[in-house]
Amino acid sequence: MLRTVRRQYRRARGFAARAVRALQDRTLGDWYYARLPIDPDLVVYTSLWNRAPRGNPLAIYRKQLELAPHLRGVWIVRKQDLDQLPAGIEYVTPRTLAYLRLIATATYFVDDANPHWSLAAREGQIYVQTHHGTALKYMGADRHYSGVRPSDDTIVTMHRRSQRWTYSLSTSPYLTEVWERAYNNDCVQLEVGFPRNDVLFESTAEDRAAVRARLGLAPHERAVLYMPTWRTRRSPKEHEFDLTAFAESLPEGTRLLVRDHYYHDRRGRQVVPAQVIDVSKGWEVEDLYLASDALITDYSSAMFDYTLLDRPIVLFCYDWDDYRWSRGAYFDITADAPGQVVFDAEALAETMRTGEFLAPSFAGRRASFRDRFATFENGRAAETVVRVALLGEDAEPYARQVCAAEHPAGWTTHPRVTWPEDPSREPHHEPLGRPSSARFVTEASPAEVEAEAGDDPLDTDQLQMPVVPTQSREH
Repeated sequence: MLRTVRRQYRRARGFAARAVRALQDRTLGDWYYARLPIDPDLVVYTSLWNRAPRGNPLAIYRKQLELAPHLRGVWIVRKQDLDQLPAGIEYVTPRTLAYLRLIATATYFVDDANPHWSLAAREGQIYVQTHHGTALKYMGADRHYSGVRPSDDTIVTMHRRSQRWTYSLSTSPYLTEVWERAYNNDCVQLEVGFPRNDVLFESTAEDRAAVRARLGLAPHERAVLYMPTWRTRRSPKEHEFDLTAFAESLPEGTRLLVRDHYYHDRRGRQVVPAQVIDVSKGWEVEDLYLASDALITDYSSAMFDYTLLDRPIVLFCYDWDDYRWSRGAYFDITADAPGQVVFDAEALAETMRTGEFLAPSFAGRRASFRDRFATFENGRAAETVVRVALLGEDAEPYARQVCAAEHPAGWTTHPRVTWPEDPSREPHHEPLGRPSSARFVTEASPAEVEAEAGDDPLDTDQLQMPVVPTQSREH
């Protein structure tokens, strides 16, 4: 009862706040700030719905300081992340008067999450959508085919927001096709790779050693990065996969880097075991890639980046059928994986114990995966974006490069959405996969992500595992 009252209070408070902000946008925003002249040297940066600077936008910002120091970069950062702000960064907080002036007068926008903007795009403004990962799961209009489907209004909102993009970044012919079918806009697909991955080409053994030292890893220790995809839970319960027991079962000399808010629940968690280093907050993921010796994930885009290091990858696909049904996926990752695939917690612990995931036979899978999904990665993505999007160089050499583009194994049978502006006109197709009989997962819509503090891919305090099957499944 008390929880219901609190939830209703938060919703009412959120509704009132949004109403006040909307009034502000339509008065001061539209009548005053949107009539100010555009500043040709002003660049807006934002990352993951105005979280602390990270990922592709941060890599572009750093390169802009080097190649175009005459440009003024300003970040939009929410209040609760200001303690993570690197020194020397100029910022405004969202939905303030300073924010309105910034987005009304900036020429350039660099973003990775397609958020709500309080003002309509103005003529002459240039918008760079970097994205924050290679898509395995359905995105944009393709959510029409998800078993847990967003509302028509949400799908239309995603489509409408994407129409302001000038450039969109792609890592491969596969991703170019995905972005074009998911967002149905006329932007230029810059096939240059992801700027945040440039460091994976530039780093040295000394860089890796320095990050490991910061993490407290001994030179002889094997570091395994555990990085599951985002799931928003409507229940605080933890179910069958016991991460603590898994960590304690690891061989001697193995540490688990947990990139997940598993231990951040306000209701209280178990004590973090000695084998675990919690890297859920304050760490740039590229540093974690460099420091680790192997990756465990399920359906996270981290697997696409990690192949650039040519290190072992284990996919823990305990709920693949349910995940593919609920969210949708462009191909069957269990049939076309960059490493070993396991389907239950027992098999995951076993491969860690025996070292089967290190087998040389998986090197071929990684190479094939890297060639097909990281085709355009070359370590110069940030420089190219700055030169093309911010300095006006020709984009033609980086758009529609001629490459083989075979579909991965298990390619989706769902057709491209024809009416993203009115999904109700689309024909009905059954979702792929099948829901679990013990299903309790519910994913949030983009509107929910913005409305509820903490409800986003990197910052959720209601994250736990669904029921993991106890029987092994052959692959």
